[in-house]
Amino acid sequence: MVSPTPLRTPAEDALLKRFPAEKDALPGAPAIAAAREAAWAGFAAAGLPHRRVEDWKYTDLRANLRSIAPAAGPADLGRVRALAEAVPGDGARRIVVANGRVVAELSDLADLPAGVTVSPLADALAAGDGAVLDLLPEAADNAAVRLNTAFATDGVVIRVADGVVLDRPFEIAHVVAGAAAVATAVRNVVVVGAGAKATVIETVEATAAAAHQTNVVTALVVGDDAHVDHIRLQIEPVEALSLTTVSATIGARATLHTFNAALGGAVARAQVYARFAGKGATGGFRGITMLSGRRHGDTTLVVTHDAEACESRELYKAVIDDEARSVFQGRINVPAHAQKTDARMMTASLLLSEGAEANAKPELEIFADDVQCGHGATCGALDDDLLFYLLARGIPRVEAEKMLILAFLGEAIDEIENEAVHDALIHRVEAWLERRTQGA
Repeated sequence: MVSPTPLRTPAEDALLKRFPAEKDALPGAPAIAAAREAAWAGFAAAGLPHRRVEDWKYTDLRANLRSIAPAAGPADLGRVRALAEAVPGDGARRIVVANGRVVAELSDLADLPAGVTVSPLADALAAGDGAVLDLLPEAADNAAVRLNTAFATDGVVIRVADGVVLDRPFEIAHVVAGAAAVATAVRNVVVVGAGAKATVIETVEATAAAAHQTNVVTALVVGDDAHVDHIRLQIEPVEALSLTTVSATIGARATLHTFNAALGGAVARAQVYARFAGKGATGGFRGITMLSGRRHGDTTLVVTHDAEACESRELYKAVIDDEARSVFQGRINVPAHAQKTDARMMTASLLLSEGAEANAKPELEIFADDVQCGHGATCGALDDDLLFYLLARGIPRVEAEKMLILAFLGEAIDEIENEAVHDALIHRVEAWLERRTQGA
């Protein structure tokens, strides 16, 4: 019997050639190399995901990724220092990851509190610490994660000991520098011990407009009774292809709040995989997406209530203009043993033009019988009655539309507790609205 020959795209062919050529230069002891090989074998067998793969039905990566940018080399630190923006006033300890590598000289790692360690992922890989690659049980088979595991060059490993309460956030600034398109793969690991409290802010940006290809994966481990806030601002150039993944494991009575702002990239997909592993935990998963032109933004969320009496709230909002397209896929899994689960998911999209498109696919998979679960999705234009009310009071139409859009997004944005990050995000939203007004 003759085996069929798989048809591969030029991008897949390039990836198949790239891994054998680069794998020996990637950091890691032999055990890490074996993990990379296993991830690569999984990817090579399946190829890039396409619309016939259910999780990628609305974001055909095989069609969107037509060529592979070369791996990024070391960044020009002068440009990174001059152009990479910190979130002003957030008081955070900043860790800069430029072109996929931690830059110690641009990072604030002095005088860390007792019980807190921060180290480059490359060091952990070189030491053979395979655990840093094994903290993604919910997403290990995902194509973006497999590629990240195979090609990860560096990242940040933050460990917070039991009972430590951090008074300053960590800000991990992912920066791609250079005028030519390059590809980066970064893996971050944040482990917060029992009873500890931490805030982690991630920014993903570039110093110049280019068709960069970024793949950032962050694994969060939230210990029993711990509290973690994770905020991510994706503000890459409109030419970029961006894949970001958060995988979280939440302990008993712990709290995790995540927020994702997708404000850049030609094609951007933000994935969150969260699992409640201990009884009585709570989670808030929120975000906004703002799209214009012909951009494509995908938010995919999978929350698994794998323990009793856990509570989750999911709220995602999208504003879409021109011929842009937004995608929201959200699934809540409740196995039979997860009684007393309380889960609510909501997504809402605001279409600002006739050509804008929003796809929503909220799902519940429930096997327990004593639960409260619900989901909803709305899609519509600006409210004519509210717009008329504002216009009738002498407010110019442009300003009236801004007010309504800000009010629409505010329900999600106002959940951000860090005041500086909240204000910085509002500033970004207002700048987006200003560009829309000017037709930029």
